[in-house]
Amino acid sequence: AARRQQLHKDLVQRWRSEGLDREPVEFRRPREPNTGVDYLSQQDESYGRDVGCQLPLCLLREKGSASDPSSLSPEVTAAAGAALQDHGVVMLRSLLSRKEVEMLREALRMQVSALDKRRATGTAFLPVREYDATWLEEQHDDLEPVMSTHGRRHYYLRGRTSEDLISWAQAGTVPLVWDHLMRAKEAAGLPPSAKPYISEVQLLVTDPCAIDQFWHVDNTAPGLTLFIPLTQVPKELGPTLFLPGSHLLFGQVPGSPGLLSRITGFVSSFLTSEGVAVGSMGAGDALVYDSRIVHRGAANRKYDRTRVALVFRYDFERPPGIGPAGTQLLSWTGNVLAAIQRFYAALPGGTAPTGEVGGSR
Repeated sequence: AARRQQLHKDLVQRWRSEGLDREPVEFRRPREPNTGVDYLSQQDESYGRDVGCQLPLCLLREKGSASDPSSLSPEVTAAAGAALQDHGVVMLRSLLSRKEVEMLREALRMQVSALDKRRATGTAFLPVREYDATWLEEQHDDLEPVMSTHGRRHYYLRGRTSEDLISWAQAGTVPLVWDHLMRAKEAAGLPPSAKPYISEVQLLVTDPCAIDQFWHVDNTAPGLTLFIPLTQVPKELGPTLFLPGSHLLFGQVPGSPGLLSRITGFVSSFLTSEGVAVGSMGAGDALVYDSRIVHRGAANRKYDRTRVALVFRYDFERPPGIGPAGTQLLSWTGNVLAAIQRFYAALPGGTAPTGEVGGSR
């Protein structure tokens, strides 16, 4: 009995020392689960909503202002649209200026080591050894990273106040995105009431030694994904790999209305690249790709480098449009197609890379 009383006293004393015997200074109401259903319209809007404006207001600012976003020239937009139609992916070199990348890195509190600063000799962006997103999680009680694979953290910022820190980065590609989505809508035979919307705004962090993703598609319905790295992305730092032309296998696309033309287009694009297309990029470059193209993120083979990137998704229908069984079958199919492409690329007589467009503004 004496021993039990002593244990009871010790436990009470420990609770008091940790403040568990007092009411908290600030009471936090338990967060209700977000079902994504709008209480007024009773529609599921967890993947975003149409803003009702064909031209984003950020592009209507006066010319010459300090806040003018980067934009694509008409020639680059036309060439990028053609690459998207034929190959399903296009790389835009230097979409964001150095100053804009620095603004984003500062807003997201990306730190570099003092040793890297002392060693810096050129104009390249300094590497990010690790990225701590604790400040971001503290701003939003319900924000937790989603791990697609080991070492890949997806922070979904759409609809949160932190979205304002990065949403302007997509402004320069909006004309290209809108034009392609409108043509994709017509080719797919979607109803006139179907409107594109921003379904995802992500901060994607690929930690050191992150493993490979499996081959997948973002959506089986028409849509686009915009990927903007804020760090250098060499081949060993987890670039995105693509199977060019594979978007043609998932229904109608602009310029290829029939099944035969789509198969012909897939074979032509698939066999004109030197193996699996690798998205090696610099900070401020951008990848725009069809949501139906088969792709995956490669492993980060560096033990002391982190890749940080922004991801914007544009859809007509809620992704992914495919179940677990279909996802597994698609992954196996991607492995087979990648093996075929590597074998074909090893044959004598190489070909030129496809789907790259340079220059912004």
